[in-house]
Amino acid sequence: MRTLVVRLSGYMSVFAGIILLFMAGLTFLDVVLRYFAKPIVGTYELVSFLGVAVVAFALPRASLMGAHVYVDLLIDKVPGGLRKTFRVITRLLVLLLFFFAAWYLAFMAKNFAVTKTVTMTLKVPFYPVVFALAASSLIQCLVAVFEIIEELRRKP
Repeated sequence: MRTLVVRLSGYMSVFAGIILLFMAGLTFLDVVLRYFAKPIVGTYELVSFLGVAVVAFALPRASLMGAHVYVDLLIDKVPGGLRKTFRVITRLLVLLLFFFAAWYLAFMAKNFAVTKTVTMTLKVPFYPVVFALAASSLIQCLVAVFEIIEELRRKP
């Protein structure tokens, strides 16, 4: 399971980096073309969608690497067994949160597909981005399960 989670989150992180580079290039090009009074139509919509995708695809790897905010004020002051319990409980809460987020996002994406909801300027459909968010949330669930298993294997 470790290999699957690490590879999957790694690929997603690389994809997030590629999207980020594209966003930077698109924004730069739009700014330059605005100078010549020829802006790229829909840049704001594209950058908004892509920004969401970057965050969604980078989250599992960031979580796996422990690159998120960690408040150790209370946890580091308790004995090892209780610390382990707190860590497992927080990972279970993360698992539940992202499972329900994935379920709700998939439901929302389905509704967007049925109603054919699109952006105002470019008429880009919303549902693929929301389905990508749902998929990313499921990968985050895998990361949480992996972290729970690792924590239970670790000696207090």
